[in-house]
Amino acid sequence: MNKKILYIFIILTLVFLLTGCTVDDPGYIIVQSGSITQTDDSAVIVKAKIDGEYEPLISDASSHALVTITSDHHRIHEGKMYTVSDTVAADTTVAKWMVETANTDKYCHLVFSLYCTGEATYLVTEGADRDKGTDLYEINRRRVGTVDIAETVVTRTPIGGTTDGNIVLFSVRTGSTGIAGKTIEGGAARAENEFVLRPNTKYIISITTYADVYATCKLDWYEVKDLN
Repeated sequence: MNKKILYIFIILTLVFLLTGCTVDDPGYIIVQSGSITQTDDSAVIVKAKIDGEYEPLISDASSHALVTITSDHHRIHEGKMYTVSDTVAADTTVAKWMVETANTDKYCHLVFSLYCTGEATYLVTEGADRDKGTDLYEINRRRVGTVDIAETVVTRTPIGGTTDGNIVLFSVRTGSTGIAGKTIEGGAARAENEFVLRPNTKYIISITTYADVYATCKLDWYEVKDLN
């Protein structure tokens, strides 16, 4: 019976948080180490254990909804989100980049964003055996303090080898080209949902152009271990 009462009390606490709690109100209930302490009936604050310390969760002053951020946003704050953006001139040629994942138990969760100022075909393949071309700088999106270095490596214009890989992750052709190679409309291809890439694997990004244009490869990713 005592456990049932405790569960009901916790549920009511969360309801109060969404309907009456503000950061400015000193009244609070602390949920901490399995115990609940009530000091005021007017409002509640629920605390969560973060890095060994109990910190209050906050609610929006207007709607009283619990304030949260997305997992991706949180990874930026942690210093575990990376990005590469590279633009090249391409005149009826193929611009290529290579993504090489590390041989580790951290998985690369990556979103491809590819653009061109004219008509283009965008292709991403898995299983290449190419060598690195021109090194690019993998930027950690947290620009303060000491941050991690990405284990995934991105290079431009891979060289050598015999294949770009025979597994196609996606292939899109967009934009349009007019008479004498004049661009009518540019295009873009973006993986709206992330890919979880295989460790110790090479991926080739190809943008085939049909006029004198600029091609851009923008990659955003984070690297984490699976919890299960």
